[in-house]
Amino acid sequence: FTSAAALIIGFSQLKHLLGFSIPRSHHIHDILGNAFAGIEATHIATLIIGALSIVALVLLKKYAPRFPRALAVVVAGSLAVWLLGLHGSGVAIVGSVPDGLPAFSLPTLDWDSARQMFPIALTISLVSFMESIAVAKKYASLNKYQVDANQELIGLGLGNIGGSFTNSYPVTGGFSRTAVNAQAGAQTNVAGLITAVLIGLTLLFMTPLFYYLPKAVLAAIIMSAVFGLVDFHEVSHLWKVKRTDLAMLAITFFATLSLGIEQGIIIGVLASLGVLIFNSTRPHVAVLGRLPDTTTYRNVERFEEAEPMSGVLALRVDSQFYFGNVNFFKETLEALEADHEGPLHTVVLNANGINQIDASGVLALREVWEDYSQRGINFILTDLKGPVRDVLARDGFDELLGKERIYLSIEDAMKALAANQVPRVVAA
Repeated sequence: FTSAAALIIGFSQLKHLLGFSIPRSHHIHDILGNAFAGIEATHIATLIIGALSIVALVLLKKYAPRFPRALAVVVAGSLAVWLLGLHGSGVAIVGSVPDGLPAFSLPTLDWDSARQMFPIALTISLVSFMESIAVAKKYASLNKYQVDANQELIGLGLGNIGGSFTNSYPVTGGFSRTAVNAQAGAQTNVAGLITAVLIGLTLLFMTPLFYYLPKAVLAAIIMSAVFGLVDFHEVSHLWKVKRTDLAMLAITFFATLSLGIEQGIIIGVLASLGVLIFNSTRPHVAVLGRLPDTTTYRNVERFEEAEPMSGVLALRVDSQFYFGNVNFFKETLEALEADHEGPLHTVVLNANGINQIDASGVLALREVWEDYSQRGINFILTDLKGPVRDVLARDGFDELLGKERIYLSIEDAMKALAANQVPRVVAA
């Protein structure tokens, strides 16, 4: 999402870089299509100013990273327009900037308007927070610090409450302004305070200095800053590490580019939830065997030396056990039983990976036990965690199964089986 939003914001500056009007859009194909369609209207002087500004910003970042490069191109661009009279030949400039600080006033409390605007306000709040936390996490990752999402939300809320007394736009963490601030070398919250003070002084005393500032220079600053948020390394990293994560990245990226920022966020979240639900409904199940000369049990597919006990199917489920995966669990048991070599007399479920269990999970265990007991197969539970053990006790399943079929570890269960200490089950 961050990479796609950066591209949209960057390419939205093309109209200032090329010097002709391009309809505003959150769809990158529309922006690029309209830009190519009107390419003949490009204002050459504007393009030269923008291109030179980008080159200067890139070179200064590489060879003089501590130099205030954004301020330098602003001053150079403004002087060039003023001295050469380029604004008279069609170079778009900022022009007159209203001076003075905004007046303070109490916001109007109109409950009818509030009721009508609430759905839109809620949408703006959610999208604003998602954009803010996305760019915040991006820079937190780059600069090796942690972001507290709750504090970010509180900060945005206080900012909007304060802004309401000056009739401000909704306040949020912006991609372009954050990127420009980061490029300027900002590393702490003090940068925000300095920015606020300087903006106040500018509004009071220095607005005439920005009259000749070319919009192409501002576009160059924003484009050079936000394009740095496009993360190519993450694509190759996810290709090697986790391709389902790469698929979600691709879905969110192309949805944001083609459908818009708000839709991209929603689709990205839904895709993440979908993968999360899918993975939880089809948990990892490992058949266990004992490593030679140890009391350690491992997945027989990953450890060829792991030895299963004759007539015993030992397995581990690595997920919470709930209504969404009980059918998968029972189907997996049936498949493993069918693939088991030789007669099966005991199934051992290592619950070390089960952190939670719901009523459907307990019911599934009851059904499994009833089925096995009717066929003369023992069913043993090991490594039950406290929350799971509590639910089984409240349900009464531990009494139904019997304390002698519940063990602290899989090794204890195997020793009990070898010593014939587990009561036999007679087929019905």
